[in-house]
Amino acid sequence: MDLYLASASPPCNAILLLAKALKLNLNLKEVNVMAGETRTPEFLKMNPQHTVPTLDDSGFYLWESRAIMTYLVNKYGSRDDPLYPKDPKPKAVVESRLYFDAITLYPAIVKCYFPVIMGKQSEPNPEDLEKVQAAFEIFDTFLENTEYAGGDTFSIADICLLVTTTACKIVEFDLSPYKRVALWFNKVKDICPGYNDILLKNLSTFKELFEKNRGASS
Repeated sequence: MDLYLASASPPCNAILLLAKALKLNLNLKEVNVMAGETRTPEFLKMNPQHTVPTLDDSGFYLWESRAIMTYLVNKYGSRDDPLYPKDPKPKAVVESRLYFDAITLYPAIVKCYFPVIMGKQSEPNPEDLEKVQAAFEIFDTFLENTEYAGGDTFSIADICLLVTTTACKIVEFDLSPYKRVALWFNKVKDICPGYNDILLKNLSTFKELFEKNRGASS
């Protein structure tokens, strides 16, 4: 099973952490997106949206990280794997958190911080930062009555949101105003397989670029 990825990409790392949790061996194929390697005829045949991560499971091609996560648990997890519940109600809650990350939290972080990481701005725009803060306020309410992001057990929602939150912390976002999120983060990072040896290692490029470009003249 091949995974085409950019190792510094947060969504790609969510797949890597899940694979470690499931004890899956993925054949990793690093792709240089900036060099146009996702726009070759061969890649476009797999994924016409030319994005990473892209999964090739014996000729079955799938992209969008959260879709890949649900597929991997459905196919390779145990029958009652709590990573992605089978019962409709808890399953729907986990999916709602995945959508929250995909539609609200991660896009806000990309818009706020990626221009600095890419050297296009020296500081995040205040308006964009406010949207990140607002997203974390919502995230904080999710944890009012549950220990984990998607309910009472560790799930793919936690993996996905942990990766996004870690990317945010790496670029010096302050989690302390969001008490429940901060407690959740400290708990989940210690139990998520691969957090230190995969995620922090792969996202170190984010940290380096942010520190290099922040405050620099654009």
